[in-house]
Amino acid sequence: MTNKFFRFLISLITSDKRAKLLKRIKKEGFPNKEVFVSVTDFFDGNNDVGSIGVNLYPNQPPLKKFYDTLIAIEQDTKTKILLVRIADIDDTEWFHTDTVYISGDYSLNDVKKLFKQLKPDEIFEGKMFDKPSNIPPIESDNKDYSVWWD
Repeated sequence: MTNKFFRFLISLITSDKRAKLLKRIKKEGFPNKEVFVSVTDFFDGNNDVGSIGVNLYPNQPPLKKFYDTLIAIEQDTKTKILLVRIADIDDTEWFHTDTVYISGDYSLNDVKKLFKQLKPDEIFEGKMFDKPSNIPPIESDNKDYSVWWD
């Protein structure tokens, strides 16, 4: 089998994953609601370097660095929830995000340290967006942060 054939198979698998996730995103209410998905859902099938941190060019961390860092943060015992916001569904070959939402037992300084190597433009305390979202209610003793890339 040739490399061309393998690339073809991978593109079929990726487009199927994208189609399934797109269906779920729309079912959650996008674009009328802010829709967030898990780190795994956002990156499974995603090979689009323009899907996150695109304006960090030419020093944009690789997609794998975003994934590995976010998974490590998600698995930290202080993290209660970590979700990726869907900002756009049409602009690139995959979905585009500009924001990661995290809730947990963190100070603002802790969150800045966790995300430092991903070079966010800003980190907001609380939810950055006012529209209704599919984020489930979180325990009140946790702190919420929005990590944003321009």
